[in-house]
Amino acid sequence: MGRALSKALVCGIAGALAWLLCEPFYPKQVNQAGVLMDDRWAQVESVAVLILGALIGLAAGLFNGMERGGKRNIGFSIAIGVLFGTIGSSFGHLIAGGFFVSLAHVNTIVARTVAFTPWGLALGAGVGASQRSKRGMMSGALGGAIAGFVTGAMFDQVSLALSGLTTIGGNPGIHEIGAPGRAIMDTGLGLLVGLFTALVDLATRRAWLRLVLGRNEGKEWPIDNLQTLIGRDERAHVPLFGDPSIPALAAVIVKQGRQYILQDPGSPIGIGHNGVRVPQAILSSGDTIQIGSLNFQFMMRAGGASQGEGRAKAIPVGGAPMQAGAQAPAPQPFVPQQAPMPGTYAPPANQTAAYQAPTGANQTMAYPGQAPVANQTMAYQPPVVQQPVAAPMTGSALVVMTGPMTGQRIPVGGPIDIGRESPGVTLSYDAQASRRHANVAPGPGGLQVTDLGSTNGTYVNGQRIQSATVRQGDVVTVGSTQFRVE
Repeated sequence: MGRALSKALVCGIAGALAWLLCEPFYPKQVNQAGVLMDDRWAQVESVAVLILGALIGLAAGLFNGMERGGKRNIGFSIAIGVLFGTIGSSFGHLIAGGFFVSLAHVNTIVARTVAFTPWGLALGAGVGASQRSKRGMMSGALGGAIAGFVTGAMFDQVSLALSGLTTIGGNPGIHEIGAPGRAIMDTGLGLLVGLFTALVDLATRRAWLRLVLGRNEGKEWPIDNLQTLIGRDERAHVPLFGDPSIPALAAVIVKQGRQYILQDPGSPIGIGHNGVRVPQAILSSGDTIQIGSLNFQFMMRAGGASQGEGRAKAIPVGGAPMQAGAQAPAPQPFVPQQAPMPGTYAPPANQTAAYQAPTGANQTMAYPGQAPVANQTMAYQPPVVQQPVAAPMTGSALVVMTGPMTGQRIPVGGPIDIGRESPGVTLSYDAQASRRHANVAPGPGGLQVTDLGSTNGTYVNGQRIQSATVRQGDVVTVGSTQFRVE
């Protein structure tokens, strides 16, 4: 609840600031019948609507970015919040105008209530976009609709109640009574959009991580993606700071049906699950996850894996899956390792060969979720409880040079698609990459790179290409992620 109130306060202040900036410019000259005589009203109102959306979007984006952590996330969330907040406010106000004109002859209070509801919905959806998730936009839209309904119902009643404070031109018989209503509208929209988007977000999230030991204890991250990346990189879904031993990609949580599976992508320091070092484990609500010096608690609403299922099927290093009801062997306490120098890592003596540790540019583990292809070396299989089996490495490969996947070596034994939602190499963290961005396939003279109609283009050694043959040492850029050909 504290999070919701904080977001409401921040967005409410933004709405009040928008009113303070715009109210002096509203025309207030009226005739004896109380009709506005200045035709600049529509122009001022249009600009005020844009400023209101921009400031509330900025406030929400700042709040969401600071929750996630990192300067890049803050800047990116603010930019999205301002852009979509402005668009949502403008579009919603356009729809609201049509509703108001259609219903004003019935009752102005009813007309404003009905009209403000879609306005708040569109504004809330724009504000929710700063969370960079579909659920964020949906919760924002619902919260915004509630905020619009409430402020629409209050607008005329507040304006009428305070009409005595808004005498125009010194004539006590003529009033422009909209200023108090606009103050309530702008401040209320900001306050209630912030409050209800946060409340709906909390009520609809299904799984999340809570930091229980480390800097910023109590901080939470929703688990909304099919693959949630965790590590010391601002582009990770759960960016971790303060512990230099944590690698750029330290752990992955994969959503498979109603289950959430914790996986070690080959981290040199390993990950702990309920005090035991594991390559992977099904998570249950209340489970603890240890990454370096940080401890997290995995939380999940009812309807996911049953209580204790994650503990029953955790796979300790060097052990087999434990069956429900079986006598558990004495677990070996998890002790986080210090990150070794490149090329010096060796797995524990009792660890199987199912996971190879990364060794800088020679890392052999492919990105989580990558579909197996012919002659591919060790890859994450689709998330299953059984340990994946390593395969011999042959042929050309792409080595990731930037981002959370830095150092990972992706063998190319057949055609592989690269993009935010591509099954081959999934760059879900890269906002500059298209959903299906590029294809890489073996060719007679090297690897054939083909752009798949991406928005930002595919580059080889800095040159934009539609299709090109690349050889060892060339650099391929997809979105903001760079790959070196080996």
